[in-house]
Amino acid sequence: MAVLLYLTDRWPYHPGESFLTREIRDLAPHFDKILLLPLAEIIDGDRAPREYPENVEVLTELREEIWKLWGKSGSFSRLVGGISRPLISCKESLLSKPFKPREVIGEIAQVRLICNQIEKKTDIKAVDACASFWLNRGASVCAELKRRNQHLVAFSRGHGGDIYSERRNMANLPLQSTSLKNLDGIIPDSAAGVDYLVKKFPSVKEKISVGRLGVDNSEVVNSSTDGILRLLSVSTLVPVKRVHLIAEGLKMCSRDVIWTHIGGGECLDDVEQSLKNMGENIEVRLLGQLPHHDVLEYYQDNSVDLFINVSSSEGLPVSIMEAFANGIPVIATAVGGCPEIVSEDCGFLLKPDFDAIELAGIIENYSINSTKMRVSALEKQRDEYSSEKNQTAFAKLIISKINQQKS
Repeated sequence: MAVLLYLTDRWPYHPGESFLTREIRDLAPHFDKILLLPLAEIIDGDRAPREYPENVEVLTELREEIWKLWGKSGSFSRLVGGISRPLISCKESLLSKPFKPREVIGEIAQVRLICNQIEKKTDIKAVDACASFWLNRGASVCAELKRRNQHLVAFSRGHGGDIYSERRNMANLPLQSTSLKNLDGIIPDSAAGVDYLVKKFPSVKEKISVGRLGVDNSEVVNSSTDGILRLLSVSTLVPVKRVHLIAEGLKMCSRDVIWTHIGGGECLDDVEQSLKNMGENIEVRLLGQLPHHDVLEYYQDNSVDLFINVSSSEGLPVSIMEAFANGIPVIATAVGGCPEIVSEDCGFLLKPDFDAIELAGIIENYSINSTKMRVSALEKQRDEYSSEKNQTAFAKLIISKINQQKS
């Protein structure tokens, strides 16, 4: 057993990262203690934090102190912190395309301040490992802590926008090149993420391996019995999710369909515009943003025939794992890790730049009584995307490296 410092964005606070509840719950039994530090400057302080295991200590005061100090620091102080390692500052600035030395220097200064405060406010010598859920600032903090404290082992998971820098219109994420060299393990949740990072950073390819996430087993959801096909999509309404394309496909369908979408965001107007001139055979229910437990309850309280995801870029979506956990086949675009989880026995893959007619054809021809696909979806989640199994594997990887470091 050991002590793990785990870095999140906001979890256990809101909004976002609801899936981390499972990760922390299933990692906790493998460690004596988990020190958990959310790094986001802004959290929803009006909502109670999510529940966490007894051996998890959330470093709330440390997070507040970090951002208090950052707010008090002036431009000169941040500049000094950002060029404290001039070779790194220059290298990372040159890697930034478009050229953004100011952003790079600011990132270095923030990472330095965070690490200084962690070392000041915790007994870092008593910590055996640090890990970050995201391959961005958290990963950089883990890497810098390891550089300063050689007894530590350091890991980072990786998912979507924290791997694929193009999603932020950047050639490289700030500090990522330097950070990957100091980490002991880089654990994307998909083989696609591994391939991308290995191609981009071949010098650290031995450290990069797939680390699946997972969800809890659920009760099997019933399919429709009245001849109406029921579709469900769950995502924030942001450009990369392209939810309006679901509506465009449905306009070409002649069968009776009820499409329910859970999630809100900046693209709500686009979706509502796409619903104009929808046929009378299509009923649309936009439920808005719901708490994660309400999403899970929706599955248990409603019939769902197909889950649908039409993103232009993805990691390996937890939402698809949750659909499979309820025995629901999936339509998804062949991007990111989606082809790794959605196979022809349990779903359908669309071309990344699919036409609406392609989506309409799948919906129009799907048999509601496709029991075989529902069973295959359920079995895939049980075998490959169980949270308990996959977090145990992640914990064993960390502990193995700790033991190796100590020997």
